[in-house]
Amino acid sequence: MHRFFIVLLLMLLVAGCGSTTNQVTPPLANVDAQAPEVDTVSMRLQWFPQWQFAGYIVALRKGYYAEAGLEVSLGQGGPDLVPLPLVAAGNDTFGSTGADTIFIAREQGIPVVALATWFQTSPVAFMVHSDSGISSARDFPGRRVAMFYGDNVETEYLAMLQAAGVDRSAIQEIPGDYSIVPFLERRIDVWPVYAADQPNTARMAGAEVDLIFSRDYGVQLMGDVLFTTESFLRDNPRTVQAFVSATLRGWEDAIANPDEAIELILAYNPELNREQLLFEATETIKLLRYGAGETCVGFNNQSAWAAQAQLMQELELLAGPPELAAAIQSQFINAAHAELGNVCQAESSLN
Repeated sequence: MHRFFIVLLLMLLVAGCGSTTNQVTPPLANVDAQAPEVDTVSMRLQWFPQWQFAGYIVALRKGYYAEAGLEVSLGQGGPDLVPLPLVAAGNDTFGSTGADTIFIAREQGIPVVALATWFQTSPVAFMVHSDSGISSARDFPGRRVAMFYGDNVETEYLAMLQAAGVDRSAIQEIPGDYSIVPFLERRIDVWPVYAADQPNTARMAGAEVDLIFSRDYGVQLMGDVLFTTESFLRDNPRTVQAFVSATLRGWEDAIANPDEAIELILAYNPELNREQLLFEATETIKLLRYGAGETCVGFNNQSAWAAQAQLMQELELLAGPPELAAAIQSQFINAAHAELGNVCQAESSLN
């Protein structure tokens, strides 16, 4: 079991989260256009506000949430502000997480549901110095690799090692943190990164770096997913629809006008660097438009979710197959696209 989720369960108990059930949330065939049941909601990001979360920031700053009848607060994430336990415990309404954590949480009886898959491919990469002699995962044995245990980084790492035929025990793993200084000082040989962020930070610090991706070994994982709880979805379907629709508007606006989105993000978080945000925008749009996202941003692709579930079972991260129709509630993102006149691959969608 991932250590992260052992901690997660303890946090939920301390927070007084009620007992969970294995009841499946029934798909909602039609969500009418009435006012949201709840008009004040919160969204927990995975990290501090940056272009990774441009859709939410644009929707907030340009009034899309307000037009949908919602008052939305965006909460910063971080090592001590993890979205999944905060949403599961009722401290936040919505959150952003990886697809793998949705499956693991549900298997542990934590009833969260995915609403939209923003990043159709994983943003995780493994950064190395260009002169390190490391050009593939097969070069990891004998090297010092930073690891974020219990995170989607570890899931991707294990999948890549398996695909590359690499013995994990031959690698010197060192717990990572959120500063890349140990990598820049060459105390670590391989550093897991968010490809749309830290590589540029390293280059700005004078390092020449290369990236190794798990997808180079046939491992296809997804990235940022919007989620909420089964109970909130069941009790507040119009609120969920309003939030998903407004967020999709925010993402489509950000993709069409990345420079304007940068200005809005800088106004929201003035400490950010404009050049860094421009790099993030370019790379993040690639993640959003990958695969099914080319025509419909946020689309929940059934085959991609099923493939990730199968891979996690092979890695023994899941004990059995998850019930996809219960875990992924696609009717809201599908309805949001229909509102905008977008034609999605309905045959590949869940629900």
